[in-house]
Amino acid sequence: MTTMVVVASKHGSTAEIGERIASTLSARGVKAHVKDVGEAGKWLYETDNVVVGMPVYRQKLLGVGTLFLEAHRTELMGKPLFLFAVGGGPVLAPELTERLKQFPHREIAYFRGALDAEKLSFLENLQLRAARQPNNADYRDWPAVEDWANSLIAYGIS
Repeated sequence: MTTMVVVASKHGSTAEIGERIASTLSARGVKAHVKDVGEAGKWLYETDNVVVGMPVYRQKLLGVGTLFLEAHRTELMGKPLFLFAVGGGPVLAPELTERLKQFPHREIAYFRGALDAEKLSFLENLQLRAARQPNNADYRDWPAVEDWANSLIAYGIS
């Protein structure tokens, strides 16, 4: 069986979390690989399980992530689907959780991400300064990411 971890990542934090999920699954004997959301659709027919991750920006899920889920809804309905979102806040907003629940998922997880001022646009840095938020911070909880990835084994990912 093969598991594809699909990531929509604007600045790399979500992609790094996706890589950690895939490597954790691989360490447990699961054939797992990561694909960018832009190329993942053509590989869906070759995978048994799908994990999709996308970041949250300005209280919205990154559009290319939800577009992938919408465009491939039919193919995804026939496969175990696991979703994760990555953001800066301590919890995922209820309306975003409800948005993710619209897709045929088995589980939804939320992880905090990281900010790197060098990867952010001028406008993004300005918005963080205006909100008195740090523009360099890493909130990722790697043990929690690994625990979630390991928990997917209970769903039959092998």
